[in-house]
Amino acid sequence: MPKYLYRLLVFTLLLVFIPVASIGSVSYYIASQDIELKVNKGNEQILLQNQMRIEQVLKSVELAAVQYLNSSMVLDSLYSNLTSDDFGPITDLARGLYHVQSLSGVSGTYLINLEQDWMISNSGFTPATSFTNQEALDEYNKYSKNLFWTASDPAKEKPAANGDKLAMDTIRLVVKLPIVTVNSKPRALLIINMSYSVLESYLTQNTQLGSIYVLNSEQEPFLASYSSPPLQQDIIDNLKLASTNNGLFKGDDLAVNYKVAHYNNWTYVSVVSIDEITKESKKIALITMNACLVIIILFAAAAFYGSRKMYTPIRKLFVTMEKMEGESADLKKKDEFAYLEDRFNSLFSTRKELQQLHNVQLPQMKEFFLLKLFMGQITESEFTFKSETYGFTKRKKALGVLTLQIDTLQETRYLERDKELLLFAINNIVGELIPAERMLGTLLLDQSQVSLLTSDTVDPEELKVIFYETSELIKSKVHELLQLNISIGISRPFYKYTDAMDAYTEALEALKRRISLGNDIILQYDDIESVNGNKGSAIASLNHIEEYFINALKVGDDVSAIEHYDKYVASIMERGVKFNDYQILMLQLITRIYQLVQQQGGSLDSLIGTNSIVSKFMKLNTAQGISAWFKKELLPPTLTFVKQRVESQYLNTAHQMVQLIHEQYDQDLSLESCADQLKFHPVYLSRVFKKEIGVTFIDYLTDYRVNMAKKLLETTNLKISEIAERLNYNSSTGFIRTFRKITGVTPGQYRESQTKI
Repeated sequence: MPKYLYRLLVFTLLLVFIPVASIGSVSYYIASQDIELKVNKGNEQILLQNQMRIEQVLKSVELAAVQYLNSSMVLDSLYSNLTSDDFGPITDLARGLYHVQSLSGVSGTYLINLEQDWMISNSGFTPATSFTNQEALDEYNKYSKNLFWTASDPAKEKPAANGDKLAMDTIRLVVKLPIVTVNSKPRALLIINMSYSVLESYLTQNTQLGSIYVLNSEQEPFLASYSSPPLQQDIIDNLKLASTNNGLFKGDDLAVNYKVAHYNNWTYVSVVSIDEITKESKKIALITMNACLVIIILFAAAAFYGSRKMYTPIRKLFVTMEKMEGESADLKKKDEFAYLEDRFNSLFSTRKELQQLHNVQLPQMKEFFLLKLFMGQITESEFTFKSETYGFTKRKKALGVLTLQIDTLQETRYLERDKELLLFAINNIVGELIPAERMLGTLLLDQSQVSLLTSDTVDPEELKVIFYETSELIKSKVHELLQLNISIGISRPFYKYTDAMDAYTEALEALKRRISLGNDIILQYDDIESVNGNKGSAIASLNHIEEYFINALKVGDDVSAIEHYDKYVASIMERGVKFNDYQILMLQLITRIYQLVQQQGGSLDSLIGTNSIVSKFMKLNTAQGISAWFKKELLPPTLTFVKQRVESQYLNTAHQMVQLIHEQYDQDLSLESCADQLKFHPVYLSRVFKKEIGVTFIDYLTDYRVNMAKKLLETTNLKISEIAERLNYNSSTGFIRTFRKITGVTPGQYRESQTKI
């Protein structure tokens, strides 16, 4: 293997193997430690959860037992010699026991009166001597506590001679009665047996987390999770020797977590196989090792392939040098480098392709170069340097810019979407029409066709004539071929390429004079500058006409709105404003319309159906086009929207006024007070009410008051003056006059007529 390739390959393999092996080892160690720690933490939480579930059941049973024993019927029964004839007390005592037995986990309840020799249980009312385990009763009497839990291993229990199920219960709550006595023989006992299977169901049943055991205060296991093997004796011995209430110890193949409950001194134990704990670690180790091997193999293959690829150019140079010098024996002993030979070959092979690509992209590059020139981004020296590269004609003495725009597409066979295509066609016409020695270049720029012309003459007047004649030729040819009316703006002559940007601006400014001179014209910048110098730029205030227009929009009056818009445009045109000022005034008007629609809860963009009204407006370059756009696209949907809002607002306002009359008819109510409450002008409210209700506000209020007076005359004995005062009339005379005017009779006559009926 060549020396350089061997070194490169070994270095790459070492660069891969050492980090991968190190990272894999560290990752396995950290992961195994984390898994073991999380398993132990998880077992501690599981033990706590099991303890809380078991103790919750026991405490609920204990609470129910204490409540039952503290009842008056139980306390009275301690001293009662009940017989089977005492049906009522026995029933009450049995009902209480039944409530206790209905709790989760309770399998049997016994109320045993030792002194009076009677017992109430699931079997009914029997003598106390019928309890199957009298030895257990004697043992319970020896306990110092009056309330305690007992538990034993069910495997060590034996059934009674009569097969009673009681002997099989292993978990029991015993309460001595009376509870408050200490170190005295109890009168009675309450025994509650807990079901082993129910309590077992509260233990975690997930074997992946190990087996759960519960040991009594003597460290005897009596409860275990489902399918758990018997608890090993060495684990029990270690638990007996434990000095703390919770902890962890490990055997040869088991990990044991334990926790001693303060409630009843039971011990909760979790036993997990160490093999189970380390199983995930072993998986991680296997996965990590396989991943490392795969990574090393892949990188080794990539390193070998990459090294060979990197060595290839060196080998080529080596062969070339061997052919040139004929000293292969000495050269083979050295390191090889050949990238220079490959580079030279690539340069020669791609030169022709680059030349072809350059020829294809030359028109686009030339157009981009002209664009930078009109944007002021090209210096004089740079233009001179690149003029030959881009095929520009030899530089003449003077330059000029022609800017051409389509006036309008209305009343033509073209649509608005055809505008860009038409400009492209015009650009081609101009390029073919003007001789190459007089044309530096053409391009399309922002809705305009721009031409950069040149001439040998330096006389300004001659240049004006030449540029004007050229413009007339272009204008007539476009009209002949496309039947379009166009306008052309001509800049002042200039003599430095760096002044092209200013000349382009001058040509555009000349075109903007169409606002006052009309369309289908040719304008030179010098001509509009002299006119502007005499005219002045002051514009009188147009706010009052603008307000009339906006007010017409607010009420949805389309005839008035169009009329005032025409007056507004005519006033602007009379002042001879520039196109830029005209655009600003129109933008102000659009802003007012936008605010009006927004206040009504709408969106002007969505009404017109465009993403940006301003962008669409800025593409309009004539006053005629702007007016047509306003009248055909902007105002109709706006007026339709406002009309709908106004009609809805009218109806809502009228209903609010009717509601005010119904609620405040007995107060000093007027149009002015309604206007204060509804925040509208009284005249507006009067017009809205008349339009929607059909009568005036005063007539409706008067009729409603008279109707209320009729109800008072029919249903009460109030005097006429009292009714007038209640209806907020200043005098009873005015009330009587109004009542008679509407009904044809006086209030007194109306009351008499209703009484007769």
